[in-house]
Amino acid sequence: MTKNIKSKALPLTITLGSLLLFFCLVLTILWNFILIYNYSQLKQSGYFQWVILGVGSFFFVVVITGVILFMVFLARQIMLNELQTNFIDSVTHELKTPLTSIKLYIETLKKHDLTKEKKDSFLNIMLKDVERLNTLVDHVLEASRIEHLSKKYDYEEVSLDSVIRYSSEIVINRYNLSPENIKLNLLPISINSDNTALQLVFINLLDNAVKYSDKNIQILVSISKNTNNKIDIIIKDSGIGINKTELKKIFKRFYRVNEPNTESKKGSGLGLFIVKEIVNKLKGSIEVKSEGLNQGTEFKISLPES
Repeated sequence: MTKNIKSKALPLTITLGSLLLFFCLVLTILWNFILIYNYSQLKQSGYFQWVILGVGSFFFVVVITGVILFMVFLARQIMLNELQTNFIDSVTHELKTPLTSIKLYIETLKKHDLTKEKKDSFLNIMLKDVERLNTLVDHVLEASRIEHLSKKYDYEEVSLDSVIRYSSEIVINRYNLSPENIKLNLLPISINSDNTALQLVFINLLDNAVKYSDKNIQILVSISKNTNNKIDIIIKDSGIGINKTELKKIFKRFYRVNEPNTESKKGSGLGLFIVKEIVNKLKGSIEVKSEGLNQGTEFKISLPES
């Protein structure tokens, strides 16, 4: 079971920085008040003293600005480190579980004379474990390519409805679902895009919808044209939903939803990050909606027709 590791470093940094900032502001106000008061008591308050006061105040403002920027950068770095720690923890779990399973089944096949049906069952399970490992590796490699801007897309005429059907079949087979679990309401539409990239987007979104649907899996995928000459693809599930405070965070790299009953969900925290980056590079956009916990989730992708 993976866990979201929460460090005390971030709240401690914010608290300490806020206190330092408060003391700086108080010191600045008192310092200026005393200086101005002293200068006003002098009969000959020269121009030079006022210049010193102005320059001193300016540099104090620079120091305060530096403290604020340092707090922001340090808080971001701490958050990134926590996300990377969660990622390593998740990937370790994702690697260890299927490898342990594959090893167990191989040892069983070697030691025991099993029936053909049993062997086929074991081989199918091992194949799914290998597929799970392959998906994880693909996610890590894709995220690395996106980060270093080395990914190039091959644009061609793509049957969007065929890509979605193919992606749906992969997810259905992966989780041994019934075709009724993923209902498709598709128009026969072709667009100028990258076929492989679109498959990765839809497989990730459908996989995510299944993963966070618990036992009652009801997913609807639809295609429509909007008034801006773009194609809208909506993937809607009736799963556990997302808290509104989490909606803006789910596309961040390494981020995983921290809600009740989600700790046991498998994943690396890269899927939705990859989806958003690919959609953006394909000159599209993606939105997510959820009314909250147990209210389901809706992803809407808009892609240019040509």
